[in-house]
Order: sequence, then structure tokens, then C-alpha cells
Amino acid sequence: MKFKIGTMKNSSPKIRLIFAALLLLFVAFLSSQVVLAQTMRTITDMAGRKVQIPGKVSSIYVNNHCAIMVYAFDPTIAVNKVKLSGDYPSRFFTREFLEKPYTEGNAEEIIKLHPDIVLTADEINPQSTDRANKLQEKIKIPVVILDLNMLKYKEAFVLLGAIISQPKKAQELIDFVSTYIDPIELRAKQIPEKDKVKVYYAEGLDGLSTEPSGSKHSQILDFIGANNVAKVEIATGTGLSQASIEQLLIWQPEVILVWTGSADKLVTYKHIRADPIWNTLTALKNKKVYQIPWQPFGWFDRPPGINRILGIIWTANLLYPEIFKYDMVKVAQEYFRKFYHYNLSVSEAKMLLSPESNSQNN
Repeated sequence: MKFKIGTMKNSSPKIRLIFAALLLLFVAFLSSQVVLAQTMRTITDMAGRKVQIPGKVSSIYVNNHCAIMVYAFDPTIAVNKVKLSGDYPSRFFTREFLEKPYTEGNAEEIIKLHPDIVLTADEINPQSTDRANKLQEKIKIPVVILDLNMLKYKEAFVLLGAIISQPKKAQELIDFVSTYIDPIELRAKQIPEKDKVKVYYAEGLDGLSTEPSGSKHSQILDFIGANNVAKVEIATGTGLSQASIEQLLIWQPEVILVWTGSADKLVTYKHIRADPIWNTLTALKNKKVYQIPWQPFGWFDRPPGINRILGIIWTANLLYPEIFKYDMVKVAQEYFRKFYHYNLSVSEAKMLLSPESNSQNN
């Protein structure tokens, strides 16, 4: 529509007033669009998805697998918390974090918490991408995917640092990985096949669930150059492939690493130590059965989060102490300071590092 200045001058005051009002509304609309364009930005998540997020992200809904990564950057930014196993792990978190709601992650719960974005760590595949797209469409909140693969932590730190405008913290965490994890990866590749320690990863109450090489749940063993003796099919999803005591008698692991959902009671560890048939295995004869550290979350698996960074160092030092000569108390203290914002005492570090020796229930 074209307006002639002369025509508007000759119009009635009412028409000129209406025109002025419309013009102001149009200018306001254009201004709002400029502001919106300036306050929104497009990022590419680790699944390759283009996602529009706010220019300033002040609140994040987190899933279990990325919750502690977000906490490492900022203990206040998550709108929800993850479930803790028992009371003891609570000491490592701020009161503000502990008072946040725990949710199961359904759409209605997320919407009620009004986060700026939803952050999820997952395996990168068409299924996880589809889940994220469907969730985003349902809740009308940006959903960003981080790669669950522990080999991608540096990239994840860079992306998260960019999302919440904390590149300095991202670099601090990257430096920790560069200092400890990169040298382990390089040196582990040089271990001759004949010198690789034969390890069995025992899960379940009877220890006869496990994860073979190639599973996301046993990724640390592959990474540090161990010989994972479990020759079974990879169970998809939550894992837990089944083994038998007869197979173990054939495999004869030199070391057994134990995980259980009741780690504080050492149920699986105690069962393995007490069972007469298990005691015929090389690892038992040489007293090389170890409860994997599990506080405040598993260092090896379940959930497969960034505690695996510390778990890599612990496992490498345990299996190859002559190669990976770390003072694990000092490493644990540094990790907790940088990732949990917590000053770990020497006694606390020793307790976490050797749960089978320090548990009150042992």
C-alpha cells in the first residue's frame, strides 16, 4: 500500500491518528523481530542437529547422563537433579542442588520447570535424534544432544561452554582430560597383546552379568588396553550380557572388577569372595578382586557419565601401576575440586578409592 504525503495532510485528524498508530505498531513489530533475532542463536549439537537456543541460557533441564557435566560447569544452572544412591554422596553437592526436584523426565515435568533448553547425553544414532526431535516438538523448548561417548568429552565441553557462555571453565575441564586421559590413550595402544591384563567385569548380584569388549558399558577396559575376557554377545540398551561360571573357569581372568547397584553393601563383591567355585579362579587366588568406586556416581559405568574420566585413571593405575604411576589420592582431589567444586580430604579420597576396604558394611 502506498501513501501520498499530500493525501494524508488533507485527511481528517481521525484518519491521521489511525495511520500513526498503525505505523507505530509496525515499527514496534520490526523492532521486536530485530531483538528476537539478536537474542536467539543457532547452534549445531553433537548429533548434527541445528537448534535455535536463547542468546543467554540461564536454566537447563538435564538427563541423568549429562547432569554432572552441567554441574561441573555451574552447580546452579540445572532445574532438576539426579537421584543419589544413599545419603553419603549428598556431601559432595551444594544444598541448592540437593533441593532441586528429581523427575523421571516426562514432557509434563519438563514444561513445569520452564528451562531455557533441555540437554541430553545419548548415543548418536537415528533413534536418539528422533527422540530429541519429537520431545522438542512436544514441549516447544530447544533440545540439545551431547554425545555419550567418553572419547568425545572435549567436544562436549566446548559445546556446553559455548551454550552457557563459559569457555574458561570448558578449557579447565579440557586441560584435565589432556593432562591425564590423552597420555593414557597413547600409552595404552603400545601395550603388547601378550602383556594385556585379563579382566572380567562382574555385574548383577551373582556377578554373572557382564559387558564384552565393544560395549559402551565396558569402554574403559578397551581404552586402557585391558584384555576383556568376556566372550559373549553385546546386549543392547542397558547391557548386562549373561555369562556362566563355566565360562569364567575357561576365561580365568587375572583381575575381577565388580559393580553392583547395592555397592554400599558390597553384595556382589561379598558373594564372589565367599563362593567356593569363584575361589578357584586365578583372580581370587591372587586376591585381585576390586569393588569399582561408585560415589557419588559410578566411576566405570552406570551411569556412563563424566565420572568415567576419573574411572579411566583409577583403572589404568590399578591394572598397570608400573606404566600409569599416579598418586590417586591427589588425582581424586583435583578431579573433585574441578568437577564437583568440592575440596576432598585425604581420608575421603582413600575411602572412595577403596570402597571394599572402607565400607562400614564390609
